[in-house]
Amino acid sequence: MQEAVYYGKVELIPGIICDGYVLNDDTAVMSERGTADLLGMNQMALNRMKTTWPPKTLKPFVDEGWSMKTTLVKVVAKKSPYEGRKIVVYNSDLIETIIRAYVIASGHNALQKNQLHIGKRCSILVCALTRA
Repeated sequence: MQEAVYYGKVELIPGIICDGYVLNDDTAVMSERGTADLLGMNQMALNRMKTTWPPKTLKPFVDEGWSMKTTLVKVVAKKSPYEGRKIVVYNSDLIETIIRAYVIASGHNALQKNQLHIGKRCSILVCALTRA
C-alpha cells in the first residue's frame, strides 16, 4: 500500500483551501475531501461517483472506457488530521478528467440544475490552473 508522506494545504482558488499530499512515489494527490472541496461538491456525491462514473449527463463528454480509479493510501505524514489512517486520494489526471467533463458538459448546456454550480466551479478551476 502506498503511503502519504507529506501533507499540506493547497489553495488553487482564493479562499478554497484543500488537503494535499505527496505519496512515497512523489505523486502529488488530493484527499477525497479536498477534491470535493475543490470541485464544490458534496464528499458523499464524489464518493458515489467512483461506482457510478460517469453520470448520465457527463457520459458523452468522457473518453470511452475511462474509469474513475482512486487510490487508498496510508497517511504517515506528520500534522495531517488523518495521520495513521487510510484515506482515498485523487491524482491530477483524475481531477483533470472530472473538471474537463463538467466544463464541456456545461458548455453544451447538458448539466442538470443540481450540477450547474460544479460546472461553474470547474470553469473557474480551468482558468486558475492554466495561468501562464
